Amino acid sequence: MVFSEKLKQIPGPVKSFLWKAVTIFVVWKVLYLIILVPNRVLDRPITDALGVSTARTLNFFSRPANYSTRPDVNIKWNGEKEDVIAILRGQQRMLFIADACNGLEVIILYAGLIVCLPSGWRRKTAFILTGTVLIEVLNVLRCTGLVLVYEHYPEWLDFSHHYLFTFVVYAFIFWLWYLFSREPGFGQKLHLNVSTQ
Repeated sequence: MVFSEKLKQIPGPVKSFLWKAVTIFVVWKVLYLIILVPNRVLDRPITDALGVSTARTLNFFSRPANYSTRPDVNIKWNGEKEDVIAILRGQQRMLFIADACNGLEVIILYAGLIVCLPSGWRRKTAFILTGTVLIEVLNVLRCTGLVLVYEHYPEWLDFSHHYLFTFVVYAFIFWLWYLFSREPGFGQKLHLNVSTQ
């Protein structure tokens, strides 16, 4: 069977979804890598806000409240320097928050899938805005948790950073997507033929 014939067999809604997903991915990556990353247009304010919110959360739950933030530079394993926000307790650096950890890519992934799925724009907008706020709140809690793990159980920091909190964030995003798909008639909009036996 020729590729074009196989392509014709793909249902219309699936083609539409794939077309939107690929377009969003390509446009985002080009825009992000060429324009936004070099100037830190979005990353700087998001990373700064995440650092300040993390320090405020830590100060709210601890006494004495002596957490603060400051711009810093981290040297990566390959010798490359990156701008970060340091979370400090007194003068001790507790955590670096780099642009890669500010949640922007995860939010774009979350919003991109919702844009690709069938639903009304009002519902999509509500889910994207609410989800973005909730993901950022969860990211503040993640960074707060990482500082507390570093303070009390430093041997668990690597596991918590790379696995535990990453799993929690992605599980939360999948739950939000699940809630979005619970719209009455969602399966019919996808033209799914689900038979019950």
